[in-house]
Amino acid sequence: PKSSGPKALWNPAEVDALIKYLHHHCFEAGDNGNFKSNLYTSAAMHISEFLTEGLPKTRDMVKNKWVSHIQRIYHDIEGYCLKSGCHWDNTCGAGVQGMFDEQVFDDCVKVFYPSNIFINSGWQYYNLVADIIPNSGAHGTNAFTPSTSQIATGS
Repeated sequence: PKSSGPKALWNPAEVDALIKYLHHHCFEAGDNGNFKSNLYTSAAMHISEFLTEGLPKTRDMVKNKWVSHIQRIYHDIEGYCLKSGCHWDNTCGAGVQGMFDEQVFDDCVKVFYPSNIFINSGWQYYNLVADIIPNSGAHGTNAFTPSTSQIATGS
């Protein structure tokens, strides 16, 4: 989506503060991992101390960063992981080693975002964003696994 206002310039400290702020408020996220307008407004105020250039971030700039950039990276990583022959972990990224891995990675990157920035390194915000976005797949030791779960039967 094209924004109608001035372009926001984001520095790494602002992105870091934004993701950590939204993670702290993840219980307020809706079914699609988005927040109400007032939370984007409070997030904009929260990250204002990290501004180094450009205009202060507005509610709409913060929402756009979350929806169009941060969530997109997360969803693209998730989509990449579902492709046959594709590997990704939060330590080694795609872990590309050798010509075959490189070809598979190049083919997948044509569709998904995690281009060369995740070729051999993870994304430091993956786990935080995964906590915020519901229904993105179970994580952790208590995740439901059909093969190990018992089904209660009534008599």
